[in-house]
Amino acid sequence: MFELYLEKPEQLNLREAAPVQTLKKNETRVRLIYGGICGSDLKVFRGTIPYAKYPCRPGHEILGTVIEAGEMSPYKPGTRVISFPNTYCGKCEFCLQGKTNICSGKQSFGVTINGLFASEIVIDSEFLVPVPSELANERVILTEPFAVNVHALKRANISKGTSVAVVGCGTEGLLSVALLDYMGADITVLDINSDKMEKARSFNKTIKSLHPEEVQDQVFDVVVEAAGVKDAIEQAFLLVKPGGALITLGIINDAVSFPSLHVTRSEITIYGSIIYTKKDFEEALGFLKDPEFNVSPVLSKIVPLKDYKKAFEDALTGNFTKIVLDFRDSQ
Repeated sequence: MFELYLEKPEQLNLREAAPVQTLKKNETRVRLIYGGICGSDLKVFRGTIPYAKYPCRPGHEILGTVIEAGEMSPYKPGTRVISFPNTYCGKCEFCLQGKTNICSGKQSFGVTINGLFASEIVIDSEFLVPVPSELANERVILTEPFAVNVHALKRANISKGTSVAVVGCGTEGLLSVALLDYMGADITVLDINSDKMEKARSFNKTIKSLHPEEVQDQVFDVVVEAAGVKDAIEQAFLLVKPGGALITLGIINDAVSFPSLHVTRSEITIYGSIIYTKKDFEEALGFLKDPEFNVSPVLSKIVPLKDYKKAFEDALTGNFTKIVLDFRDSQ
């Protein structure tokens, strides 16, 4: 059995994993099928997340099969499962309101605690979610990043015909486009990468695209900021119609300029949004079960685990969307 291990920033290795000890009552042993490389994995790799702890095993977007369960685990061997990216306590004021995504004591797999990129993992059953048997692995592995958008887009009032700008056409931006197109929104995408905008337009020929420098006086009912880049965030404020809403998905450590007078006089509502709850997960799986719901442009490629270095190199270029590691040859 093998695991990826990050000794320190930019020092990622594939090594033999230590044997897993006997399961606790609430734990489940999972054999991985796929692991999706997330933007946060890349930031931990680069060393740009100040609270990341090293050394650590990266990864949180996983799909696997249960092979053993503790006596209090609800999962039977053979069940396919996916995982939450963070733990939550279930006891703080936010958890008691159902807002486990902003738990005051949460820990992040692959950032503050050991992640999940290993041939086999042992994890508290609370942080696993079973997946429908009819869903193909290639759709299931997109559930976690897609749930981010299911949670976020509910923050604003979006229906058929709502004009929406999606700023940034990476994985999360494309998943926003997928859901917005399914909802019947009038979509415009913005990116500096023409290939990524072409991917976004592949969802529907009615989708419009703009290079950020081409924006003139266009404004939109809702703007989804998914780039996580200072210039993009600052421009996003100016793209919102008076009375409209800005949903911030992109994560950045840098301070950005906030146009306070513009936001106040235009009565713009700003919605911060981070990950999701189990209810959002369930809704995400419901969308993915519909064969009419198209997410195929989001998955760039699936790479054998042994080629992990190339997979991370490609992901770091920014020229790909979702790159997935295949763990099935590493058992």
